[in-house]
Amino acid sequence: MENARFRGGAAGRLAAAAAVAAGVIGSLTAAWTVVVPAVAAILALAAPGDRWRRYRRTGAAATATAAISLLCTLLHRGPLTGPDGIWVLVEVAGLAALVALAVRHAPLRNAVGAAALGVVALGAQPLRMLLGASASWTEYVFFLGCGAFAGLVAAAVGAGLRLADRRRARTAAEIRRRERLALAGDLHDLVAHDVTGIVLDAQATRAEGDPAQAPEALERIEQAGLEALAAMDRTVGMLRGEDEAASPRTYGVADVAELTDRFAATARIPVRWTIDPALADRVPRESADAVYRLVAEALTNVRRHAPQADAVSVAVTAEAGTLRVSVADTGSRALARGHRLPRLGRGGTGLVGLTARVEALGGELRSGRDGTGWLVEATLPLGRETT
Repeated sequence: MENARFRGGAAGRLAAAAAVAAGVIGSLTAAWTVVVPAVAAILALAAPGDRWRRYRRTGAAATATAAISLLCTLLHRGPLTGPDGIWVLVEVAGLAALVALAVRHAPLRNAVGAAALGVVALGAQPLRMLLGASASWTEYVFFLGCGAFAGLVAAAVGAGLRLADRRRARTAAEIRRRERLALAGDLHDLVAHDVTGIVLDAQATRAEGDPAQAPEALERIEQAGLEALAAMDRTVGMLRGEDEAASPRTYGVADVAELTDRFAATARIPVRWTIDPALADRVPRESADAVYRLVAEALTNVRRHAPQADAVSVAVTAEAGTLRVSVADTGSRALARGHRLPRLGRGGTGLVGLTARVEALGGELRSGRDGTGWLVEATLPLGRETT
């Protein structure tokens, strides 16, 4: 990058020096009122450095060059000779490029002013050729119209590029907004799982009233709290844009086993899980991440709404080119005996977001009552990941 910038700066300095040298030599054979505007346009376009870039992007360079062009048009005397035509073409091209740059990048007021002055300067430039010559009014209209048209085309090109830049900026902002909303959903999926476990573990320990269980429960609460805080810090940092280079962690099928083991240890609910280890290399990244978050959300809902379930089963299998994920709890016989733990607040947004994610991946998610318990099941297309 630094080498490219150095080469660009060197090329700009060379072009600027060549323009000045050509202007000095050209003044010997051409009118200075034709040479000066062309040299000014080349310098404004080619001169390197942050200051010159700022002039180009704010419209100052286009405004100054157009003013020089108008002044030289007013001061020009005598007809144009052969070498003058080359300088006129250079001036038209340079000034038109400056007008396009100003309209594209400059603040609106500066852009309008630079475009208006540039169109007037380009429209008036043919007067250097017509004044003092026996030209008819039709020639005046034609050549002045051609000059003004060149300025209008340059302004239109700049306006089109400005609109395209704004569309790209809006698209990028919308993508960032959607990504931040997705990260916020991930914060719900991941942190809610651990925080719910903390609350339920504390409630269960208090309900049992066994002091011997307190150290073990406190250790589980501490570990879950640290994991929740770490996940929250990472996600909030990305939401704030503190680490633009970092990407959010994605999970795989292999992480589901660790997730279910952690759930079994903290929720005190037996978990039976069936996970095909061969799927780790066959499930695409985006599908594997969706599987993990689906299982995390389903287990979190078990904690919230069925904390006394007798058992939970988790299965991640493949059949006929389809990945199938299911999380089911069996309900609880304890409820019939009237033993209830305090219920947590309502959730409701996790499965909605996961349904949209699964459908976007070409799959389907279903959830509902299954006997005395609850079943969450999803199917996703299965294919070998390509890189």
